[in-house]
Amino acid sequence: MGTNAENDARQILSTVWATDSDGMPVLPVDPFVIAQKLGIKAYAAGLDEGISGMLVKRPGEDPEIYVHASDSPNRRRFTCAHELGHYYKRSATDDAEWEYVEHRDLLTSAGNDPEEIYANKFAASLLMPREEVERRCKEGLGLPALAYKFGVSEDAMRFRLVNLGLK
Repeated sequence: MGTNAENDARQILSTVWATDSDGMPVLPVDPFVIAQKLGIKAYAAGLDEGISGMLVKRPGEDPEIYVHASDSPNRRRFTCAHELGHYYKRSATDDAEWEYVEHRDLLTSAGNDPEEIYANKFAASLLMPREEVERRCKEGLGLPALAYKFGVSEDAMRFRLVNLGLK
């Protein structure tokens, strides 16, 4: 658990997310519903400037995800999925106290931090599952239609297409 972001996201989708008659995830994937099914409380809240989200886990309490209430719905969804990635990677840990605070530019701020790289890949894989993206590309959907279908920004969709070698 927690080493391959794409496989981990696929595991979460197959465990707690609805599938269609072909066994593919129902789109758009809602990370807030997934959080709830995993026992994580997720809130939109007023956060400090420059903060897009945070994950808080205190001993003996359910984890909590906070996303910036003034962010666009697509950004809040990506931030929530990103925080789920942090949670999934850390959930094998004891009931220790930990906290992640995310700064604004999730897509480009990953740098070399393995935790951030993992959380970004997890979020992209959760919201834009590889098989579904490939299938929709074969159907001829363009970038705006893909972004709308998956409930993500065009920037997030573009990153995913590039990372999957589809653009």
